[in-house]
Amino acid sequence: MGAYFRHLNYSLGDEDSSVELHALPPDARHVVAVAGSGGRVVPLLARAPRKVTCVDISDTQLALTELRIAALRRLNHAEYLGLLGYEPMSPQRRLELLATLPLSGSARKALDPVWKAVEAGERIVYLGRFEGMLRTLSRVVGLFTGQRGRKMFDQPDVAGQRAYLDAGFPRGAWRLVLLLMGNSAVLNSLLYRGDFPKKNRPESAFRIYWDLFDRLFRTMPARSSFFLQLVFFGELRFPEGYPIECDADVFLAAQRAARTADIEYVQGDILQHVQAQRDVDFVSLSDVPSFLPPERERGFLEALKPGLTPDALVVTRGHLRVAAPEVQGYEDVSGRYTDAIARERTQLWRIHFYQRRP
Repeated sequence: MGAYFRHLNYSLGDEDSSVELHALPPDARHVVAVAGSGGRVVPLLARAPRKVTCVDISDTQLALTELRIAALRRLNHAEYLGLLGYEPMSPQRRLELLATLPLSGSARKALDPVWKAVEAGERIVYLGRFEGMLRTLSRVVGLFTGQRGRKMFDQPDVAGQRAYLDAGFPRGAWRLVLLLMGNSAVLNSLLYRGDFPKKNRPESAFRIYWDLFDRLFRTMPARSSFFLQLVFFGELRFPEGYPIECDADVFLAAQRAARTADIEYVQGDILQHVQAQRDVDFVSLSDVPSFLPPERERGFLEALKPGLTPDALVVTRGHLRVAAPEVQGYEDVSGRYTDAIARERTQLWRIHFYQRRP
């Protein structure tokens, strides 16, 4: 990745947007979402919101989101998967498809490294710093756990995984891997360059990672989690674990909506942008609150109020740090979405839903 990009953190991402998709009411008036790689935004279009505003502080992340939505509008399902690198496709064909996409001048300039990477045979979904970190981690996992670790993906069902976890999985070696993953200095050096949010959850980082992987292994087929695939293989090998943007039904519904919806791209602070609106009924914040200074972290819901409609939903995620905002004027309705949160295929996140009171 370093040969192409300096500032692309995510190209596939670490969120399963099925949770937000489940919560978004159909035909919403105005959705505002952190852009990320675009993979977290595309599924939201399947609910046919009338307007979607993609906001990010990074021009590169915003440009990649614009590319994804342009591809969604222009390409068929197989071409979309091939272009992004979920499915095999020749570099020449990817370059041909990229040339057909109507992108803004700023996006095309920001994504010039994509053309270079694709020309060199790289796949777009693996270009981000986070994805590169997981590819590095997968080599460590392979070194420690070997084929016995990957054998988890050969089990016939979840019951088989549980039995293998207790009887055949290299738990001692896995423990060493998680001790490494739980080291904040390692996370900072690999991904965040010193900007990793300070942990405020009471459990140790090791315990957080041990529990989340245990939930994944014991509650869902390993092949169905793109996150598990990246951790153990450094790439996606099983289509049943592709992110939800790849689901054929979600893709087609999102494509229909994208061709008529008003979609905007805004570089800047998502809280300030929502605050300046008056018609927003759904806000997908990702883990932005975790990176705010303490006063803004506590007050981010209050800051959003002027731009929200009555009953608007605000969705937040937190990993090692989970924001605890002041909730005056809101109701925490996270309990409505317990099942969707439990099925989220990374289990990296504490997800909260706040509903604006009329």
